[in-house]
Amino acid sequence: MNLVQKFKHKNLTKKEKIVFLGIVGLVLVTVFSSAWLSLYNNKSETAYTPAGNVPQQVAETIVVPESETTPPVVEPVSKWPITYSSSEASSITVVVNKKHKLPSTYVPDLTGVTGGQMRPEAAQAMTSLLFKANEASVGMKIISSYRSYNTQVTTYQKWVNQQGQAEADRGSARPGHSEHQTGLAADLGNPDGSCNLLACFGTGAQGIWLANNAHTYGFIIRYPDSKESLTGYQYEPWHVRYVGVDAATAVYQSGQTLDQYYGVEAGGY
Repeated sequence: MNLVQKFKHKNLTKKEKIVFLGIVGLVLVTVFSSAWLSLYNNKSETAYTPAGNVPQQVAETIVVPESETTPPVVEPVSKWPITYSSSEASSITVVVNKKHKLPSTYVPDLTGVTGGQMRPEAAQAMTSLLFKANEASVGMKIISSYRSYNTQVTTYQKWVNQQGQAEADRGSARPGHSEHQTGLAADLGNPDGSCNLLACFGTGAQGIWLANNAHTYGFIIRYPDSKESLTGYQYEPWHVRYVGVDAATAVYQSGQTLDQYYGVEAGGY
């Protein structure tokens, strides 16, 4: 008989009992050691599983804090005003308004014209316009042409002091927002001073001639009547802007403002 059979029949010698118990003990130790190692490994894998490989039973218990699932509230920030680069500012057709401004450092090339300074191409066209107006017996003079950034600061503040900011903004540009800084704009008036810088200039002989003929010299009436909601400025029949004959004629014939014609956002600040 083998040891197991002898054990069942209690026929083991003392030496055989010792051997048999030793074998049984070794088997039990091996079984329990294997079970313990298996349990330990399972716990380790669960505790250190990399993100993205979470076991199903663990993943179901994970709760992501609400703060991580709700995007932060970002307050809208206005993109206005947009400041042109110097190269953009030097374009003959650059659109300067309450939403698009010139750099404070921008100074165009200038030349003298009777009554002020303008860019050479605008000065030449203005000389022709004034000559033809005089021939038509509607002589005019330049009241204001190029205006530096620093001059804009003092001019705008003067009107704010006199009228308050809301009213000043209807007829005076804030620094950097004035077309006068381009060297392409001018305010014209009557030699005798009547209706200068007033809406009645538009109904006089000079204003009517200017509205009908300015485009043939490359100028437009920049702030037309009944367009304040579009341009941001009240009617200024005396304010002309040089854009070149082709562009001026196209804008004139379209009946649109310069902003509308080029599809540039305008209106208020």
